[in-house]
Amino acid sequence: MRDPVYTYCREILPPSVVEHATSLSFTRPGACNLALARGNLLEVYEVGLVMKKSDDEVPSAEYEYRDAGAEEFDLPMIREDQTAPGQRSKNTKQPQLHLIGRWSLHGKIMDLRAVQRGKAQGVDRLLLSFAEAKMSLVAFDADTQSIATESIHYYEHDALKQRTFNDGQTCDLRTDPEGRCAALRLYDDQLAVLPFAAPGDLTAAKPYADSFVVNLRDAGIGVRNVRDFVFLSGYLEPTLALLHEQDPTWPGRAEEAVDTCSVTIVSLDLGRNSVSILNAASKLPYDCRTLLPVPEPVGGVMVFASSSITHVANGAISCISLLNHAAKHGIGASMQNYLDETNVDLELVLDPCGSVCTLVGSNTVVLWTQYGSVFLLRLAGNGRLIKRIVAKQIAGTDIRKNPHELTAPVWDDISILPSCATELHLVYDDDSAHLSDEQLFFIGGRSGRSLLVGVRDANTLDSTSGDSDNIAEDDIEAELYGDAPPSSTTNKSSEREEWAASYTTTVYDEIVGTGTVVGMDIGVSAASGAAENLEMVSCMGNEWRGSLCIQQRHIQPEIVASFDLPGSPVRGVWTVRCLREYNIGGVMQAADLASLADLSDTFMVVSRDTSTSVFAAGDELQELDRTGFYINGPTIDVGEILGYTRVVQVHTHGLRVVNASGREVQSIGFDQDQAVIAELSDPYVLVRMRSGKTVVFEASSDSGRLREAAVPSYFEGGQVVAASLFEDMHHVLGTNREWAERNKDTLNDQARASGEAMHDGDFDNLYADATVKKRRRGVDPTATQRQSRRKHSDDVFDDLYDEGDSDKSDEEETEDAKDEGARPEDVRGDSPMYVLVLTDSGDLNVLRLPQFERVWTTRRLDNLLDTLVGTQVDGAKLASDSSSDSDEEGTARNHVAAASAAHGRRVDQIQLVQLGGDSITDTHLLVLTTAGEVAVYRAFEHCAHEYTSQRAASHADLQLDTDDSLALRFVRMQHDVLAYDPEYQQKMRRVQARQEKAYAEWEERSKMQAVEKVEEERTARKRAVEKQQREEAMAVADWDEGSDEEVGASDSVVAKAEENIEVSVAAPDDIYADDSTLSKPAQDIPEQPITPSENKPAEDNDIDDAEAALRYPLDLTRKFIVLDNLGGYPAVFVTGLRAVVVLAGSKRYARVHPIRVPVKLPPSLQPLEKGFDAEASGLLMPGRPLVGVARFHSRACANGIVVLTQSGTLVVARLPVSAQTARGGIEFDSAWPVRCIPAGTAHGGISTQGGVAFHAGSKSYVAATSSPEPFYIREPNPDIAFRQATKAAEAAGKPVPAPRTVIPEYQRHDLRTTSVPPLVPRFSIDLLSPETFETVDSYMLDVHEHVAAMQTLELESAQAEGGSRALVCVGTGFVLGEDVMSRGRIYVFDIVDVVPLPGRPQTNRKLKLLYTEEVHGVVSAVGELRGNLVMSEGSKLYVRSFANDTLTSFAFLDCHTWVRSAVGLRNFLLVGDVANGLSFVGFQEE
Repeated sequence: MRDPVYTYCREILPPSVVEHATSLSFTRPGACNLALARGNLLEVYEVGLVMKKSDDEVPSAEYEYRDAGAEEFDLPMIREDQTAPGQRSKNTKQPQLHLIGRWSLHGKIMDLRAVQRGKAQGVDRLLLSFAEAKMSLVAFDADTQSIATESIHYYEHDALKQRTFNDGQTCDLRTDPEGRCAALRLYDDQLAVLPFAAPGDLTAAKPYADSFVVNLRDAGIGVRNVRDFVFLSGYLEPTLALLHEQDPTWPGRAEEAVDTCSVTIVSLDLGRNSVSILNAASKLPYDCRTLLPVPEPVGGVMVFASSSITHVANGAISCISLLNHAAKHGIGASMQNYLDETNVDLELVLDPCGSVCTLVGSNTVVLWTQYGSVFLLRLAGNGRLIKRIVAKQIAGTDIRKNPHELTAPVWDDISILPSCATELHLVYDDDSAHLSDEQLFFIGGRSGRSLLVGVRDANTLDSTSGDSDNIAEDDIEAELYGDAPPSSTTNKSSEREEWAASYTTTVYDEIVGTGTVVGMDIGVSAASGAAENLEMVSCMGNEWRGSLCIQQRHIQPEIVASFDLPGSPVRGVWTVRCLREYNIGGVMQAADLASLADLSDTFMVVSRDTSTSVFAAGDELQELDRTGFYINGPTIDVGEILGYTRVVQVHTHGLRVVNASGREVQSIGFDQDQAVIAELSDPYVLVRMRSGKTVVFEASSDSGRLREAAVPSYFEGGQVVAASLFEDMHHVLGTNREWAERNKDTLNDQARASGEAMHDGDFDNLYADATVKKRRRGVDPTATQRQSRRKHSDDVFDDLYDEGDSDKSDEEETEDAKDEGARPEDVRGDSPMYVLVLTDSGDLNVLRLPQFERVWTTRRLDNLLDTLVGTQVDGAKLASDSSSDSDEEGTARNHVAAASAAHGRRVDQIQLVQLGGDSITDTHLLVLTTAGEVAVYRAFEHCAHEYTSQRAASHADLQLDTDDSLALRFVRMQHDVLAYDPEYQQKMRRVQARQEKAYAEWEERSKMQAVEKVEEERTARKRAVEKQQREEAMAVADWDEGSDEEVGASDSVVAKAEENIEVSVAAPDDIYADDSTLSKPAQDIPEQPITPSENKPAEDNDIDDAEAALRYPLDLTRKFIVLDNLGGYPAVFVTGLRAVVVLAGSKRYARVHPIRVPVKLPPSLQPLEKGFDAEASGLLMPGRPLVGVARFHSRACANGIVVLTQSGTLVVARLPVSAQTARGGIEFDSAWPVRCIPAGTAHGGISTQGGVAFHAGSKSYVAATSSPEPFYIREPNPDIAFRQATKAAEAAGKPVPAPRTVIPEYQRHDLRTTSVPPLVPRFSIDLLSPETFETVDSYMLDVHEHVAAMQTLELESAQAEGGSRALVCVGTGFVLGEDVMSRGRIYVFDIVDVVPLPGRPQTNRKLKLLYTEEVHGVVSAVGELRGNLVMSEGSKLYVRSFANDTLTSFAFLDCHTWVRSAVGLRNFLLVGDVANGLSFVGFQEE
C-alpha cells in the first residue's frame, strides 16, 4: 500500500492455475504437505484426516447432459439418485487439504522441487526456480508460520548466455531422490548443480554447498539439444538420465531421419564437479519429449512420444509400444524388432508436454492425456525385461473414435486437463486404517479444478514377483494372435481385463481454479438485477475441455424479503432461539431436540433510538404487545444462556432475563450508569458502561439467574478499551505444560545437552497438582443434552406470572443471585472460557474464567503486526495491573498509543472465534479499527523459547510459574478487502441525525396530512348539506309550499351533522401514536398549521460531534456478529463502512468477502421533492454500509440472515445453496465467490480467441464454443474441385456452379490421406441464459471456420430508438493449412425476444443474424468508434458504417503486422499489434 506503483498496477485477483506441485514434510516433522506454484503465488497445504458426513447429508451434484442433436437445449440437471463423488460411509475419515499459508513472490515460479532431508533433521526444504536462470532455497519458519529464504543462486551471466540463441528458458528443476543435490537446466545444454549437505549432518554450517555449472556439450560427453532429464534412484552417486537429440529433425524430414533421439545415463561427481557417461540408448523416435523414471525392481526410464511409449533400461531398449497405426512410419528400420502393437487400435496421439503421468506401484502408470482422458499403463515382462506395455482407458471420452461423444458427460471424477502430478505420503491413524492400502495423489489442473485422488489396487501382490499378477509373454501372444484355444483365450482375455478393473479411484478433495482464461467480459448479475452488482464471466480451458467461470467481487445473497417497519429508523436487530421447559418430576427440563440447527428462531428484537419492539419470529413476523422484554428504550444486545432456555436482553438501564414464553424471569438494573456495549457467551454476560466500567455477569444452572462476578480492579477503572468472550469448544488453546507433554522428544534433546533427560513418568507429575481443569459449558449444539435442571419451582405455567418476584428491586435480585451461590463448573461444563481484554495502552490480554487469571498477553495490538508474539506471563499477576509496568514504561506506551490513535489505527473491537465447523479446530482473532480496517489472525500452537529452556533445564516435578500460560501465537492472514475511512463514525453519526430529523418531519407531515384530510371531509360534508338545503329551498319556491320553520330545521341538521364528525389524527403507519389522539371531534382540531416539534434534530451545521457521539455511540456498537451457519459456513459478519463476511471452508483458510445488499430509503425518510438523491442529501452514506445483522432461520429461509441497512430497512437473505463448485455451485472458499459450470451442452470446449461477450440490452451472454472435428487437407486442384462440386450439386438437386468458377478452399472435398487425422475445433456461437447459463440458442459456423474476435458494440441503426443499439459482432477466419490463403467473415447478430418453450421461460431469446460478409483475410479484431464498426483484416484496419443494416466502408489504415485489438475513445483509436505494440490513431469523419 505504501508503494506508489500500487496505484497504477494492482493485482485484484490472485492466479489460480496450478502449474507445479510437489509433496514434502515442510511445516513440521512427519507432516504430509503439498506445495503448489500458481503463477507467482506459492501455497502450502497439509493433508489431514477429517470425519466426513454420511451419504444422506451430502447433496448430489452429478450432471446429466442432453444430446446436441436434440430438439431443445437443456441445462445440465442435478441427479438426485446419485451421491457426490468421493463419498464414504458414515463415521469414516478421509483425506482433505488444509491451506497452511500462501505467499506472493516477486516473480513467476517456473518450477519447484522438494529437498528431502530425512528424519534426522526433521523437515524438508523447498527449491524454487525463477526466470531467467535463478533458483532459491526456502524453509518454513515455525515461529512466524511463514517462509524464510536460505539461499539465492543467480546464473544470468553473460558467459553462460552467449551459448544460446533462444531467449525462452525452461528453468526445469530436478532433485536427487536421496537428497544429495539438485540440478537446474540453464541456457541451451547447461546444468547448474547445487549439492546439499548429507541428511542428518547437523555439523554443517549451511544446508548446501557451492554450486557449479556443467556444460554438457563441452564436458566430454557430447550431449546436445537436451529435451528432458530426470534423476534415477538406486545409484551410489547422483545419476541423471538425459533425453536429447543429436541430429535435430522434423516431420518434413521423416524420410531421411526418424530415429534421432537418445537416452544417456550420466553420473555426477560432486567432489570433482564433473560428469561421466554410464550408458546410452540411441535410435529412439524423433518425437520423444519426456521421461519418467521407473523404480526398482523394474528400473529404467519410460520415454513418451506423440505416437509411442518406450522403455529403456541399462542402455538398451526393452520395447516400443505403438499408440496408433501411423506410428510405424516414424520408427526406423533398426527398431522394428522392439515394436509392441498391443495398443495400436487405441489410435491415441499424445502431447507429452501436455500430458501427465505418475507411478502406481512399481509397474503401473496412470496417464492423463491432453484431452483429459485417463489411461492405466501396465509394464508386462520378466524383471527388467519389459516385453509389452498394456494400456487401458479408465476415464474420459475417446474423442478420436467418436468426436461427437463429447456431448456425453465429460465431468468425470478424475478426468481433467492435467498440468502436474505428485504422490503424497500420508500417515494413517486407527480410524483411517482402511485407507492404508491406498496411494494418494494430487493432480494439478490446467483448466478448472485440481484433484486429490486415492488409487487402490485390489491385487496387493507385486506383478513382477509372482505369476498370478504377471502378464506373461505367452498370455499376451494368446490374447493378441489367438494361438491358444478359443475357450482358453476367452478366459485369459478376461484375466487381462481384471488387472485394470481391480484399480479403483476416489476423489477426496478438489481445489478450484479459474484459468486458463481465454476470454472475459463484465456483465450485470441476473440474480440481483441491480446495475451496480457486476460479475466477471470468463472462459477457461481449451478446444477440448472448457467451462464458464462466473466471479463476483461481493457476496450477493439471495433476497427473500425486504420490509420497512413502521416507526422511527431501526438501529439494531437480534434473533434468538429458546427452548421451552417442562416440569418433569419436579425438575424443569428443556425439550429434546435432534439438532440445534433445526431449531427455528423464537424472537426477533428490533431496537430504535427511543424504543424496542419484539416480534415472534418464523415464516411471518408478528409483533408481540406484552412480553417480558424491555421496550421503553434502546436495546444493546440480546442472546441465549443456560442451554438455550433463557434469553438475556441488555438495555441501556439494565438486564432482562426471559424464557421461551416471553415471560420475565429476572431483572437487574444499573445504578446511575448506562450500558453502551455488551456480549453474551453462555453462561457469561459482559457489559461495558458509559463510565468506562466493565461488568461481568454469570448465570447459574441451579437458580437460573444471573449474578455479578468479581472482576479485577482495572475493570472498574476504565482501562478496558475492548473486550470479548470466547469459549474453546474444540480445546485448541493448550498450555505450556500440555505442549511439553506432547513434545517430550524435543525437550529430551535439549535436556541431554544440559546433562539431564526427562522420562515419561516425569511428565505424569506435571498434572499432579493441576489447579485449572478444563470445563465445558452445557450447550451441546447437537441436542442440548445437558438439559438445565432447576431445583426451585420455576414452572412456566404457574410461577412465571407471579408478581412477587417481579416486584423485587434490582438490588434484591442481585443479592438473591449471589446468595444462591451459582457454581461456575455447573454452568460451563468442560469447555474452557476466556475473556479477551484490550487495555488503553494497546496490550491484548487473555484471561481464563472464572478466576480472571491472565494466561497470555501481547504488546501493542494496534500496530497490527504480521505475528502476535506473547510475552512471558506470571500466573500470579493480573493483566494490566498498575504494578506490572514501571511509570516510565507506562508513559512511553501511552505516548505510542496516542500517536497510533491520532493516525486512525485505534482498535475498536476484537473477537476470538473458531471457524470451519465441528471437525475444524482453527481459532481466529479478528481486529477492527475505528477506521474500518479488518485484520484477521490465525492462532497456532507455539511454546515460548524461554519456557522450553527452563523446562529442559529443570526437573519435571518442578512446577514453573508459566506452566498454565497458553502456548499460543497469532499470524496475520492477508486479504485485499480495504474499507478504510478515518471519518466513518463521524459521517455515520451525521447520517443518523439527518434520518431522525427526516423522520420527525415525516411524522409531523403525516399528522398535517391527516388534519387536511379531515378538513377536506368536513368541507365536503358541509357543501353536501348546503347543496341539499338549496335544492329543498328551490323545490319549496317552485311549489309555493315552503315555510320558515322548515328552513330553520335544515340549519339545525347541518349543525348536528358537524357535531357528529370524528377524525383520526394519528399517522396511519405510526404504531406509537397516543391512543388519546385516535378519535377527536373536528371542532377540537386547531385551524393553524402544525409546526415541527421543538426536540427535533438540529440542522447539519448545528450538529455537535460530541453530542452526536453520546447520542449515537457507533464506536461502542457491536460490529462482530458470529453466525454458526451461514449457507453451510460458520462465519463472522462484520458491519461497517464496507460490510464483510469472514468464513472458513474445508480448506481451513479464512476468506474475507465483501457483501452487498440493496439499500433503499423508506417512505418515512423521503422528502416531498421528486428525484432527490439520498446520498447527496446526506440520508445515506456512499458505499452502502450495513449497521446490523442477525441469524434468521425458518422453513421459508433456512440458515439465512436478516440484515439491517443504514436506512433502517430489514432485509431477509440467504446464501445461494451450492453442491460442488466444479458442477455449477457457488464456492465461497476461494479468493472471490466463484461459480464454474460446463460451457453449455452441445460442445466440450471454449474458443481460445473469441471467448464471451455480454449483451446489455437483453442481459445475456454470447459465447464462442467448439467441439473437436478431424482435419483433412482439401482438394488442391481447382478443376477436380469444380467437378466434385458440380457432381455434389446435381446429386442434391441444387444449382450447379457456373463454368470456370473457382471453388473456395473451405468448400472443397477432403482428401483422406491418413488414418489418424489431427483434431481441430468446430466453432459455434451460443446464446446463454443469464439466470442458468444454459445454451438457449446456437449458430453453427462452417467447418474449419475459427472465431478470432467477438464483442458487443453500440452501432448506429436507423431502426433503433436513440439511433444506436447493442449488436454482437463476430470476426472469423478459415484455417485450411499453411499453403492455403486464409479468408474470413464478419457476422452481426442481434438478440431478439421470442415466445419461450412451454415450461422453459429462459428460452425467450434468440440469435438473429442481421448481416454477414466474406472478406479476403481473417477478421482478427473488432471495435467501436463513434457508432461505427472497426474491423481488421490482418494488417489492414477498416471503419465501416452500419446505419442501414449494411456494412459500408468509408475509412481504412495500413498498420504494422497483425492487429489483434482495437479500442475506440471519442475520435481516437488505440490499436494493438501482435509484434509492434500499441498505436494511437486519430479519426476524422470529414
